[in-house]
Amino acid sequence: MSIKRLSAVLSASLLAVLVAAAGSVSIASEQQQVDPTEHKFELAKQYYGECTATDSSQFDAIRPELKAFTDMEIMAQYMSDPAKFAKLMSVVNDPRTIHVMSKCATEPVMWDTWMRGMTDFNKMSRAMTYFMNPNMYMQWMMAPMNPAMYQPMMQMADPAYYTRWMNAMMNPVFYQPITSLADPNWYTPRINWMMNPQSMQPMFNMMNMGGYFAPVPAAGNTAVQPQN
Repeated sequence: MSIKRLSAVLSASLLAVLVAAAGSVSIASEQQQVDPTEHKFELAKQYYGECTATDSSQFDAIRPELKAFTDMEIMAQYMSDPAKFAKLMSVVNDPRTIHVMSKCATEPVMWDTWMRGMTDFNKMSRAMTYFMNPNMYMQWMMAPMNPAMYQPMMQMADPAYYTRWMNAMMNPVFYQPITSLADPNWYTPRINWMMNPQSMQPMFNMMNMGGYFAPVPAAGNTAVQPQN
């Protein structure tokens, strides 16, 4: 076999190895991005649609910020960055977001998410590391000089801000988190969640010392399922 042919064979073999390695890295990264315990926001999107003058694209725009209220690690990221925290506050300072958050906070599917997150030792440890970083405190000391910090206050100069609040207060759906308390059927799935031992399984998992160093499969809650 000539040197030219040998070099061509080696080059082709090296190229095949590189392509296979790139493919395996891509598959691994896709698998890492899929988190079975991540909140899917099915009900949140439904509740957002109950508000006036909304569409799915508007909900998709605020979805990343809503994740901070379902994951303590993400919330720690926002709290460690003044600019990101100001952006989060500008999203929360909206009647549509408040409606979504208030209704989701009373849903058992959200309680499952909080229970898994707050009892996950690895996740809580990573969240605490943000508050041990001296750069976080330096950024907050310099925050008054950051124009992004004043974005939530600038919203009050926009007439559309007041229009949204007026429309929300005239919409009966906005008061559902309070009026639903008078519905006896509202309590049934929530009582079922509290009476279901599987709902408290993440707390029992905390007693498993191996769970502090390796993820413990979260038990599903069969009593209450999210409805689209």
